[in-house]
Amino acid sequence: MARKRAAEEEDEDPELDMSSMIDVSFLLLIYFIVTSTLDRRETDLALTMPTSGGGSSDVEIDQMRIEVNSEGTIVVNDEPLDVMTAGPGDDPANEDRAVPLLMDKLRSYAETARLTDSDPLVIIAADDASLAQRFVDILNALADKDVEIDRVTIEGFQEDG
Repeated sequence: MARKRAAEEEDEDPELDMSSMIDVSFLLLIYFIVTSTLDRRETDLALTMPTSGGGSSDVEIDQMRIEVNSEGTIVVNDEPLDVMTAGPGDDPANEDRAVPLLMDKLRSYAETARLTDSDPLVIIAADDASLAQRFVDILNALADKDVEIDRVTIEGFQEDG
């Protein structure tokens, strides 16, 4: 009888359980999807494409020089603009930190630079005796969303006299 059962078992087609093979293939697929990096879209790349007009503009703008003297006055290209209303000994809450004239100059300078395809360059020179807050006010004006000038050179100077 034992031979009869062995013969019956040999006649049957051997079966292979595919469910474990499918599980393994899905696990590999999930692994490769999770660990792969997606390529950035072409629109997300920061590329500067050439224009139909050819090269860049031949016009270059001059650098802007901003000075802060010991009284807190902001001087742009030898033109006094914003004067600090509160002195160093006054209450800091009374200080006028607005620099509207400087903001106007910086906006027009940045716009001119954009129109001429030039990089705007600002040099900030602060007197050693000037308030640090006035210097910070200038940096805040340069970082304003309407201006966004990021090429800045900083130097110090001492007023004569």
